[in-house]
This record gives sequence, structure tokens and C-alpha cells, in this order.
Amino acid sequence: MALRLQRKLRRWHRWLAIVTAVQLLAWTLSGIFFAFIDIEFVRGADHRQPALQTPIDLSAASWITADATEVLIRNRLPEEVVVGVVGLEETRWYLPNGKVLPALNEIEALQLAGLKTDLNANRAVFITEAEVGSEYRGRALPLWRVFKDKNPSTVAYIDATSGELVAVRNTAWRWWDFLWSLHIMDYDDRDTIGTLLLKLFSIMSLLTAIAGVALFISLPKKWR
Repeated sequence: MALRLQRKLRRWHRWLAIVTAVQLLAWTLSGIFFAFIDIEFVRGADHRQPALQTPIDLSAASWITADATEVLIRNRLPEEVVVGVVGLEETRWYLPNGKVLPALNEIEALQLAGLKTDLNANRAVFITEAEVGSEYRGRALPLWRVFKDKNPSTVAYIDATSGELVAVRNTAWRWWDFLWSLHIMDYDDRDTIGTLLLKLFSIMSLLTAIAGVALFISLPKKWR
């Protein structure tokens, strides 16, 4: 009876290990990467410049704030103050005098890139459509994607209205993003934790470990 149980455990353990081996390797490699790389480097913190400091005069300010949950005051271009009125569904941006804030043009986007990053950007691409799994996913559109011709792998994304530097993307971030998709087993938008695949392989990996422990315990002491 004991020998028959050992054979069954050995067979179950073998097949479970074969099925889960690749994903276990992916979890291990991605975990090592996450543990050893500096997350601030991944986020491009070394390319960000200190925030601009501009005197703020709101004595003539007038905005519609009836449905506001929060009011944001930001520096955009040098000596330009902008006001964001956060509503339940969107954030509307104004000049202090109450006029709707116009979007940045290409020249202004590159000027801001020079003030807020060290990329020496000379190219700007206007983005108006969201793409699944994109580098700027989760950010409000439209955006300016700015970069230097000679170094297109490092880019910055600037909110076309508020002028906020919302993201810096580099090669390290792309590796992080790729390994993260393997880690959580979400290969589309790469943001969904708790996918069916992840749950399935987590259970299978647990069963593999349990079968291995049970197999060890079932062996005679002299074979352990």
C-alpha cells in the first residue's frame, strides 16, 4: 500500500512539475530582477529635474468650482500658473483669470521637456488615443511624447494640458514591464492581478510543493 502511494505521489509530482516548471522559472527570474534593481531608476527619477518655483498670485482668480472635489495649483511654463478643478469624472484646467487652459503646442512641450528632464529632447509626438499595454497606460490623454533623436529609448510623457511630467520610460522600465507581465500572467494590459491563469498556476504550484513534501515523508527514513 505504501509503495503504491509513493508511486502515485511520484507520478503526480512529476507531471505537476513539468506543467508548472516554466512559470516557476518566470516567477523566480522576475522576482530576482524586482529584488535587485532600484525602482527609482526604473521610474526614470535620475532624468527628472527639480520642480519649478514660481510666485503665485491668485488675487484675480475666478473658476467654476461648484462640483469640485479638489483644486490643484501648478506651474506649467515659466511664470505661468495653471489651476486644475478636480470633479467626479474629470479634471478641468484653467488660467487664473478663469479662461480655459489651451493645450501645449509642440514647441512648448519641448520647452517643458528641457525644464523638467535632462533628455535634451528635440522630438515631440502628440498622443490622443489610448493603446492597451502602452507605456503611458492609465494616464489622461492627450499627452506629448518627447525624446531625443539619438536616444529614442528614453522618453518622457507630458500632459498636454497641465504640463505635468507624468512618466519617464527607459529600457529598465520596459524590462520591468515585460517581467511584470510574466509575473502576474497578464499579457495584455499588464495591470490585472488575479487573472485566471495566475490563480490556476498558483494552485498547481502549491500542489507540486505538497506532493513533493508528501513524497519525502512517505519514503523510508534510510532513503531520506
